Amino acid sequence: MNSSAPLGTQLPKPYCSACGHDLTGATSASACPECGRPLVEVLVRVPFGSSSRYVGRMRPTRRYESKARVFGMPLVAIATGIDERGRPGHARGYFAFGDIATGVFALGGVARGLVAFGGVSIGGVTFGGLSLGTFAAFGGGAVAWLGSAIGGFAIGLFANGGAAIGGIAQGGLAIGWLARGAQAKGTHVWNLRAPPDAATQALFDQFKWLIGPSGGGLNLYPGVAWTLAIAIVVAVLALLPVVFIDRGRNRIEEELRRAPEEKGKDRR
Repeated sequence: MNSSAPLGTQLPKPYCSACGHDLTGATSASACPECGRPLVEVLVRVPFGSSSRYVGRMRPTRRYESKARVFGMPLVAIATGIDERGRPGHARGYFAFGDIATGVFALGGVARGLVAFGGVSIGGVTFGGLSLGTFAAFGGGAVAWLGSAIGGFAIGLFANGGAAIGGIAQGGLAIGWLARGAQAKGTHVWNLRAPPDAATQALFDQFKWLIGPSGGGLNLYPGVAWTLAIAIVVAVLALLPVVFIDRGRNRIEEELRRAPEEKGKDRR
């Protein structure tokens, strides 16, 4: 590494994530000279000024993409650990697993996909600490733009949670057009501390297939069941394109390989 280069062009110091060995000058080798593990799996870089004692806490770097493809995407992509430029792994594939994962099915610290699982998850059906979904969302904080949300704090057309805001909302604190909870606020309110009027009771009875029977208390099970049903339907539909897997065929390479063969036949 050129110490006279501008700071923006310097790479962080390389270490072996398995044993903490300083890999400065050995990054072109195939394996760590100390523990013998392949460099492609264990090479990590830590910020300038950091000590190697922190390296053992870092995960090995892993990068993988399957040859099988679905609509041009790798069927499976894995990317974890810090790369040689100090960036976290970003997996992009039909099934994506990584520090950051983007795909149809995505699992990662930050996950983006039609079905996403992550600390922060964004997509169609989402599960996570912070869950932002279109059709269904489950999480500590859950938001479903066009569907059902279940969480400690939930926002959606249909919301169930400790605090719930939506068209139809149930929770400790519920705010919505139809709201039922210990503290309920909205157009048609069922505050569990007192029975509703006849008109409000009739409205809740109309939607009991969605929010459960009005037996004097909260009934979150129907809401959970509907949200899970939405999630299952979306997941099944998302799996259907797997039947179009292209198992490692590179059509461009095949055409380039075929061209000389066709020329040879013409000459004959």
